[in-house]
Amino acid sequence: MSAPQATPAAMIGFPRFFVFAGRRVNSYKAFLAVGICTGTLSTAAVADASGLSPLRVGLAAMVSALAGLIGARVYHVLVHAPTYLKAGSPGALWDGAAGGLSVFGALLTFVPISFAAAAVVGIPFAALCDYMGIGVLVGGFWIRLGCAFNGCCAGRETDTLFGVRLHDTLGVRKRRLPVQFLEMAWWFLGFLCIATLWPKGFPPGSYALAVLAWYGAGRFVLEPLRERPDVICGRVRINQLVAALIALCAGSALVFLVWRS
Repeated sequence: MSAPQATPAAMIGFPRFFVFAGRRVNSYKAFLAVGICTGTLSTAAVADASGLSPLRVGLAAMVSALAGLIGARVYHVLVHAPTYLKAGSPGALWDGAAGGLSVFGALLTFVPISFAAAAVVGIPFAALCDYMGIGVLVGGFWIRLGCAFNGCCAGRETDTLFGVRLHDTLGVRKRRLPVQFLEMAWWFLGFLCIATLWPKGFPPGSYALAVLAWYGAGRFVLEPLRERPDVICGRVRINQLVAALIALCAGSALVFLVWRS
């Protein structure tokens, strides 16, 4: 997710920058903060409804989400390693001014930190993941809205009726496939499904696996619609490959878990 400086053309559509206390803040970062906060509060609310401490569960979710940002950056740097190697500047690896986060990479640090957080607050890891699954669905919706404002993850140009005039991070505004909004709809539909099924006596961890499988399947379908997907080895759409692996692994684990119970 890159975020170069705004151009006048970009300002015609959604604002790429907001002003807080006299300082310009990138819209993606603003909605990222909103997503983490709403996701944390949703997780705490579900925990409270289940008779657990909303403060302890909420703190565990917040710490896990913040840790996920590190993994999200690491994944981005690895995928774009040739670009960073050419830059020859170690400082560029963690320079967030130009953006560069990936939701898939967040799992690299989100999962192990969640495991540790569950032990600290005294909650089974699988149960905590189920609560946080609700938070991920809520937070993911707002984070993708940030993508629409910022222009990252922009869709391919189209002349069909489904096209919407949107800008990318370079300020180029044209009729595009609304990938960000389609993904937001996928997050929202997932939330409705989980909310309808909660709680139905499924084994601990089932909801978390369902969220992973749901997102992986949706991302696999939507990834080819992006204008500039991340590609490695010249042709492999790495995010679509990872999405397929997550959907298959999480879906298989979910079926096995429910069947065994």
